[in-house]
Amino acid sequence: MASIRSLNIREMRVRRHTPTPARGLNQLTPSDAGAREYRRGSIMNIKFLPPDLGDNVAIATERIVAGEILDIEGTDIEVQTTVPKGHRFAVKHIGVDEAVRSWSYPFGYAVADISVGEYLCNAKMKKVLELRDPDEYQQGLTVNFSDRDTTVEQIVPEPDQYFPQRELLRDSKTFLGFHRSESRGWGTRNYVAVIGVTSLVRNLVLSSSAAIADDVKTGDNFHGIAPVVHTEAGSEGSFNNRNLVLRTLAGFAVNPNIAAAVYVTSEDSPISNEELHSALRELGDRYYSSTVRFFTAGINEAQDVEALKRIVNPLVAKAQRQVAGEAPMSALKLGLQCGGSDAFSGVTANPLLGAAVEKALARGGTANLAETDELIGAEEHVLAKVRDDTVVRSFLDKQNAFKAYARRHGQSAEGNVSGGNIYRGLYNITLKSLGAGRKRAHETVLDYVIGYGEPMDRPGYYFMDSPGNDLESIAGQVASGANVILFTTGNGSITNFPFVPTIKIVTTTERYSLLQSDMDFNAGSLMEGRPFDEAADELFELTLSVASGRLSKGELTGQSQVQVWRDWHVADENIPSTPRAVPQGRPALPLSDREHIEPVLKQDQTTIAILPTSLCSGQVAEQIAGRANERADGRWETIALPHTEGCGVSGGEAEDLFARTMVGYAVHQTLKHTIFLEHGCEKTHNDYFVDQLNKRGIDPSDFDWASIQRAGGIESVTSAVLSKIESHVNEEVSRNSPQSGEDKAPCCLRSIGMGSAAREITPGAARAFASGATAFLDRGIGVVLNEMDPLLQVPEFREPLNLESTDATLQYGQSIDHLGFHIMQTSTGDWSEAATGMGACGVDVFAVLAGLRPLSPHRFLPTVQFSESVDDTGTFDGVLTGNDGEGGDIILHRTIEAFSGTYLQKIGHRPNVGFQLSRGFTGVSL
Repeated sequence: MASIRSLNIREMRVRRHTPTPARGLNQLTPSDAGAREYRRGSIMNIKFLPPDLGDNVAIATERIVAGEILDIEGTDIEVQTTVPKGHRFAVKHIGVDEAVRSWSYPFGYAVADISVGEYLCNAKMKKVLELRDPDEYQQGLTVNFSDRDTTVEQIVPEPDQYFPQRELLRDSKTFLGFHRSESRGWGTRNYVAVIGVTSLVRNLVLSSSAAIADDVKTGDNFHGIAPVVHTEAGSEGSFNNRNLVLRTLAGFAVNPNIAAAVYVTSEDSPISNEELHSALRELGDRYYSSTVRFFTAGINEAQDVEALKRIVNPLVAKAQRQVAGEAPMSALKLGLQCGGSDAFSGVTANPLLGAAVEKALARGGTANLAETDELIGAEEHVLAKVRDDTVVRSFLDKQNAFKAYARRHGQSAEGNVSGGNIYRGLYNITLKSLGAGRKRAHETVLDYVIGYGEPMDRPGYYFMDSPGNDLESIAGQVASGANVILFTTGNGSITNFPFVPTIKIVTTTERYSLLQSDMDFNAGSLMEGRPFDEAADELFELTLSVASGRLSKGELTGQSQVQVWRDWHVADENIPSTPRAVPQGRPALPLSDREHIEPVLKQDQTTIAILPTSLCSGQVAEQIAGRANERADGRWETIALPHTEGCGVSGGEAEDLFARTMVGYAVHQTLKHTIFLEHGCEKTHNDYFVDQLNKRGIDPSDFDWASIQRAGGIESVTSAVLSKIESHVNEEVSRNSPQSGEDKAPCCLRSIGMGSAAREITPGAARAFASGATAFLDRGIGVVLNEMDPLLQVPEFREPLNLESTDATLQYGQSIDHLGFHIMQTSTGDWSEAATGMGACGVDVFAVLAGLRPLSPHRFLPTVQFSESVDDTGTFDGVLTGNDGEGGDIILHRTIEAFSGTYLQKIGHRPNVGFQLSRGFTGVSL
């Protein structure tokens, strides 16, 4: 194939051959390895299953204990090492340097002779198992194969023909949908969306949507208000994902599941309305046939909420009058996803999804395969049947561009594989990709390749460029026009999108039984002998039913999240990144040396934190906190700290920063207790944080731990966590009773965070904050700013402090060991990211100079907001209109009052404010 040979694949070894089609589970015969077990009874008794006859390793379909005898190719073999369910072992002898194969494709190379029956183990698996199951592997594990290096090796097929046209079936299949226009098509849901243009308006979008939803009646023909918030464009300056953000926001508004959209922006938005208008106009009639409104926030949020109600309510009334009608199959646009994958994803759920999707394609439907890095290593399968040579070129270009994007930041696609993936049998990115690629059925033709969020304007099977991060990938698919998401999961991923229904397809019956309340379809029935075609038919009919209005399990739980492909820092591969100096934790300015300083004490309060170990458990943590507070009767407060990290993001600096920040909050002095809540399949699961705490000399038994997947789903884990909260509160009440005889240690103000969002800081305001900083230091209270704060650029702030250097003294989220004036590293000017990092450092309260409008308060730490202008709206906590010393006194006393509890700030902490972590300079979505 000459066109492929001309591709410029940087540092790539390109191998080409015509692949042998791998078979699905339904195509196995009694002659396969493991068939002797098969013949003795039902397929449930098979101990192992090779995905394809050409393989030299097999998948354990149940746990195989060390010492167990297996019949392999007619020979009794004693297993020397316990093989967990879903892990692989050799069914043929594999010599040194020989490829280790699944689905006939190599995913690694033997580093030693591997005997028949020997457990397959690479370096990643050894690390994961020895961390999570140390008792099982006390003698340690031996690494016997290395991963295939997909950064330098790419296997490219040479299809012997192209398939420019698909023959369509003509039958009566339809679904009930909401017709928008010829260009927009049909929606499977009917929502009005309130879309935040940047992360700066998160509070307003969520609070206004909640207020509007309280007065709105939903039903079969109107599904409600869909708030859409994200993490991007929260600071001044350039950002590399600007075009992706604009394209995605525009695509959201014209998605057929949206009856009308209202964009919410602010005067200080880095994205202008004109830029957004331009992105919408590029969509042509999709935009011109849509109902779109714009709203710019003012200073007072309560007034903004009322103004938004006046805009949204007429749109709701119009949407409520729409009635669902019979939609053709050509209107069905499926986004294909997998998350929390396991070894059986490529055996049951993904092939089943592929078969159901082919039924939709055969009737004129559209499907969108995504997650670029989760197809690296599976090129040969994905490109085995394509529309034309352009598809091959475009697909490989997208893959190689993604590899370069990761390489610029010192990363590779291997960083995509989570701890949960590895623990459940996916050894590396190639094996994960080979399974993920099974979402394309063997008969399915890949028709088109598009960029992230680009529209699907013709029927067919698409590949869309995106990271493997589920939420970010789904956002791109929705922007492309997907009106239903089909999502396969091995561990039981619970993520959902606000206005597009998600159908969860689970790989095993065991996991489905555990999580039935959150999962829609059991693909594990194939392992029990269910006919493949029968299961595929049922999944296809379920898809049409959900498209017609049946609520998915995810919709019934009421939790959803949005995340756009997050920004990255290194745009040009030719510009080498310079390692940053690591701050040593010594303050830039010392505390006062005065003796006998009166401490500032905080009024006693029982605040309990639920700390999600990844983005996937964030909204569940929020829901649990809400239910806990309904029970509290003022006795305690439960706060959740949802975020966007912990899975689908690179390791290295970003992971270190994340772990440091999470541990910083777990031990924050203003929290009485912390409960870690894992999803169950993330990189940074509970065991990971147990290890992180141990490394820091912190006793993990001081915390509570909960798992959504291990508990059996959202309702089960909710009950468990609520019980833990109640138990802790009762213990606290008993401990604090006069009869207990225990002395309560007071919470003393140790450090404050300072910040500014003003575009122009007057000399007077700068001197007032310098005076305030000096006053805090004189009282033995530390001060922390982030290194990108505008105050540090103003001479009138630096000079009164005698601040000679503005170099960072703390890493992002680094615990403060030496009080004084500190400057914290950060990678952006986003206030929410800066505040989140400073809170992890140990800051107890914030004093900030607001700009055109108030800043978002911290999730639970008091945020005292000052203004230079006369405050006619009653929005700010103090006005700096006097002399510099008087302004410093105002900052000092009002901030102390807020910490101690004698002053309640005008904009207090609440559930809907942002808690956003930085990724540093090398963290990227994978």
